[in-house]
Amino acid sequence: MKIKFSSREKLFNISFSLICCLSLISPASSSANDLNNLSYSNSPTAEQNKLDQQIEMSIMHLDIDYIYDPDPKQLTQNITHLIKRIHEVQPNTIFLQAFADPDANGSAHEVYFPNPHLPVRADLFKNITDQIRSQTTVKTIYAWLPMWAWELPQHYQANYVKHANQNSKGYIRLSPFDPKNFVYVYDVYKALTNEVTIDGILYHDDITLNDFEDSSTYAIQVYKRWGFRNAEKLLRNPKHSDQLKFAKAKTAYLDGLALQLSLKLKEIHPNLRFARNSYAPVLLNPESEKWFAQSTVSTLQHYDYNAVMAMPYMEKAADPKQFYLDLIVKARQHDPALARTIFEIQTIDWNTQRKLSNEELLETVQLLKEQGVQHIGYYPEDPYLPHPSSLIFKPKKPS
Repeated sequence: MKIKFSSREKLFNISFSLICCLSLISPASSSANDLNNLSYSNSPTAEQNKLDQQIEMSIMHLDIDYIYDPDPKQLTQNITHLIKRIHEVQPNTIFLQAFADPDANGSAHEVYFPNPHLPVRADLFKNITDQIRSQTTVKTIYAWLPMWAWELPQHYQANYVKHANQNSKGYIRLSPFDPKNFVYVYDVYKALTNEVTIDGILYHDDITLNDFEDSSTYAIQVYKRWGFRNAEKLLRNPKHSDQLKFAKAKTAYLDGLALQLSLKLKEIHPNLRFARNSYAPVLLNPESEKWFAQSTVSTLQHYDYNAVMAMPYMEKAADPKQFYLDLIVKARQHDPALARTIFEIQTIDWNTQRKLSNEELLETVQLLKEQGVQHIGYYPEDPYLPHPSSLIFKPKKPS
């Protein structure tokens, strides 16, 4: 069974035209820069967003997966416990998971809100959001969602990102080169933003393609329109001399689509703001664009905030403190006041499953603040242990 588009033909035609338009921009010509002109500087709410960006954010990044329980009584207790924990930590901003990822594979096949395409694990997002707003001092709530890392029900027969190297797979993602997928994604986001009052969207770290992706038929056709007649060879040879040029084209395409989704949502909810999770190597080494199809320059042109995963243990950095200092230096080259750069630190070393000590986390937050970082978040939050310390955002008293 395939989905009928009779009621959404107009949107499909718009998305198809959009993808065709983006796919026809040749990275070899100056017209590739046209994508960068579709930035927030042209958005009707740009001035308001600039004002909002002056407020320093202290961010608790929350998994509803940690809160969910099939037992209603236990679920109520979990939410009550969460609210108490928020009172203790006193973040002013919450990044709240709206998708379900119980197997922690980074992609979602269920969500926590009603929508037309994905099963609802539990209709929790609005309930938790309402309780946070009414019972805590949190000022801002962002919904955390994938853009492409969705696993649609089988009968959709959706096209997914394919890999030229099976040993180098990323998240399961819908192919961004199939126009139908943009329609599905927009429908999901629209359902959430129409149902729940939120202040912004945090795009998951899935707006990415590595150097072996996407090798699907739809993608190959687009690459050839860009002028990469040897696209199949490029996808099999990461050391090809055209790799960076190829990656920049993919970056522009992905960020162009994300911006179009953001602007479509802003048509209905003009005050929404948009952050995107980006990988630290992209900031530290511009050559990394070849492996991620992400760039700091493009991020700041297409999103309100760059939420950098400032996670030294995830990146296996030899010296965590130096890792943070290097990130700050690089971030200032693109965002001198750090007004639009969020540093998200890790509370767990996933390589060993070791929880980082509260002493180390407090020292890290203090270091970032001393270096002028305005927006600091942490992930994950464990409300039951609890971890990290409730003092995580509290200023250190002078000795």
